[in-house]
Amino acid sequence: MTPPPTLRVMTDLEREFTVAEVAEALGLSERWVRNQVTGGAEHQRYGNRIRFTLRQVDKLRARHKQAESTPPPLPITTGRRKDRNHWQR
Repeated sequence: MTPPPTLRVMTDLEREFTVAEVAEALGLSERWVRNQVTGGAEHQRYGNRIRFTLRQVDKLRARHKQAESTPPPLPITTGRRKDRNHWQR
């Protein structure tokens, strides 16, 4: 008789998180997380399932904080804004 296989307990560092779990932890939408994956964020893929390690989640968090702290670019203007209804005067 063979002994039963030993179960290895996964530590928090080894655990993999789903898109929904990452989105909830970051306070963002699942769509944002998926967009980051499309944009090149590190992740694990098992078939069509996407998973993140704790290190990868930290990188996503840093990516989001960097995007938040960057001010939006100023609009380019070419002079005085014309009245849209100038022909109706």
